[in-house]
Amino acid sequence: MTSNVQPLTPRRLLRRSEVQDRVGLSKSTLYSRISAGSFPKPVSLGSSVRWVEAEVEAWISERVSERDHGNETGGTAGGTDPASGAPPLAA
Repeated sequence: MTSNVQPLTPRRLLRRSEVQDRVGLSKSTLYSRISAGSFPKPVSLGSSVRWVEAEVEAWISERVSERDHGNETGGTAGGTDPASGAPPLAA
């Protein structure tokens, strides 16, 4: 008889400071990106929040892939800076 139960992959939860260290974003930029839907949402743990490590790592991998393969959404022309999420500076 075979079992359909899959072993759980341990998930690590990261504090905000750990997330900031990994991605190099300020607290305000981090929360702005979460509000805009361009960064993983944290998990609520009562009075605190944590981020799923695998989701943060996937976000980082996506940024590297965008860099390596070009920004599929058309670069920064009229859009936002892919590194900061900010609109382009006026010339």
